[in-house]
Amino acid sequence: MVAVFKSLDELLTNKCETAKIPGMALIVAKDGQPIFETYYGYRDMEKQLPVTRETVFGVASITKSFATLAIMQLADQGKLSVHDPIVKWLPEFQLVDKSLSNLVTIHHLMTHTSGLPGLPLVHQARAESIRQDPDGEYLFGDLPTLTDKKQLTVVDVLNLLQTYDYALLAKPGDMFNYSNESYAFLQEIIERASGESFIDYMNQYILQPLHMERATFLTEDLATMDNVTELYAFTQDESKDVFHSPAWWDVGGIYANGSLKASIVDLINYLEVYRLDGNVHGEQIVSKQSVDQMTITQTTTPHGIHYGYGLQIHNRFGKHLVGHGGGIKGVSSHMLVCAEAGLTVAVLTNIANVDAEDLAMTAMGHALQIEEEERIPDPVFVKKDELAKYVGTYESLEGDNIKVTADETKLTLHIGHDFVNAKPLGDHLFSLKDGKTIAFVTDDIGDIRGVYYSVRFLPKIA
Repeated sequence: MVAVFKSLDELLTNKCETAKIPGMALIVAKDGQPIFETYYGYRDMEKQLPVTRETVFGVASITKSFATLAIMQLADQGKLSVHDPIVKWLPEFQLVDKSLSNLVTIHHLMTHTSGLPGLPLVHQARAESIRQDPDGEYLFGDLPTLTDKKQLTVVDVLNLLQTYDYALLAKPGDMFNYSNESYAFLQEIIERASGESFIDYMNQYILQPLHMERATFLTEDLATMDNVTELYAFTQDESKDVFHSPAWWDVGGIYANGSLKASIVDLINYLEVYRLDGNVHGEQIVSKQSVDQMTITQTTTPHGIHYGYGLQIHNRFGKHLVGHGGGIKGVSSHMLVCAEAGLTVAVLTNIANVDAEDLAMTAMGHALQIEEEERIPDPVFVKKDELAKYVGTYESLEGDNIKVTADETKLTLHIGHDFVNAKPLGDHLFSLKDGKTIAFVTDDIGDIRGVYYSVRFLPKIA
C-alpha cells in the first residue's frame, strides 16, 4: 500500500495544483483509523500557514446529512415518522397549489421530492451577510429583495413561501430537485419534535457523542478558535485567479442546509455512523434500520443520480458507496463511505467551484486498489435539427443559469465563463467530459421543459 498511497499523494497534489486550490485536507480511514492523509497548501496563503488535520473548514451541504440523521434519531424514538405530513409539524407550510400542501411529507423533504423548484428564499436568509461582504455582490450577483428583515428564521421562510410567486415542478414525490428550503423546514421540524433548539440538539446527540470536538454551526465561534482556514475565491472571468475573500456567509437562523464547520478529523469521526450501522463508541447513535433507510436509493433522477436521506448513493468500483458533497463561498467538500470495505474518505478545501468529489473518488479508488474503467459512453449521432430543440436558456428562481447552443454534433453549455461540451447519448441524455451526464425533460406534448444539471433542475425560460 505504500506505493499505492505515494502514487495517490502525487496525483492529488497535481489535481490541486491544476485546480488552483489554495488549501486541502484529505483523510482515508480503514476501520475508523487513518491509513492515508494529505494536507496540501495553506489555510492562510498570505502568512503561509499550512493546512493540518485540525484546520477548521466549512463543510457546506454535507450538513444536510446531519439534519436527516437527527430526523432518523427522532423517528427511532417515536417522536415523528418520516411519512408524517409536513403540516402536522409546520401548520404554516403552504404550497402555491394549496390542495397539495397536505401531501408533502418529511420523506419528500429529505429526498428533495416535495415538488418545490429552485427558490431564492434561503438566499434571503443569507442576504445580509452577502451584503456585508465587500466581495458579496461580485461573487453572488444580484439578490432579489423579498423582505426587509435582516435576520431570517425558518418561520420567516415559511411565511415567504406563502407569498412568493412560483410554479411547482410536479406533485410531491414525482420529481427530484435539490432544495435548500426543504432542509430549512427539516430544521424547524427537528426543533418542534425534540423540544430543543437545532444547535443544542445537534451538539448533544450528534457532535459530542461522535467526538466532533472542533465542529460548530456558528460563525461567531470561529473567532474563539485557532487553526481556522481563511476563505478564497476565483475571479469571475476566464483567468479564474485566486484571491483572498475572508468573509463567511451566514444564513440567519437557518443552519441545517449548510452551516456546519469542522476539521477533517471531525468528518472522519462522523462517517463511522454509516460504516458501523449507527453503533459508534459503544453507543447506538441511530438504529441500523434508520441507517439502512438513509443509505439506500429513495429516488433516482433521469440522469442517474441516486439519492437516499441526505446522502447520495453511488455504484462505483463495483461497490456500494454513500456520501455527499458541498459547495458555497470558500468551500468545496466531499465525503464517502464504503462500508463493505471498511473505508471512509473525507476531503475539505477552502475555495468554491472545485471538484472535491473527484478528489474523494480518486482516493477511494486507490484505497480499494481498483482501477475503474474510464466511463466513455458509446457515441450517438443526432441530426443538427434535432439538437436544435435543446437550444435555449435554462434558469431557476434560485439563480442558476445555463445557455445551450448546438452545432453539427453536440451541445455547448454556457455556464458563466465556462463552456462545457455535451455529446448525445440518446433519450434526451448527454455526456460531459468528466463522465457525468445531463438530462433534458419534456412536457406532455414533447417540448423541452427543462434540464437536469448535477442535482438541480433548471426550467427552460427561452
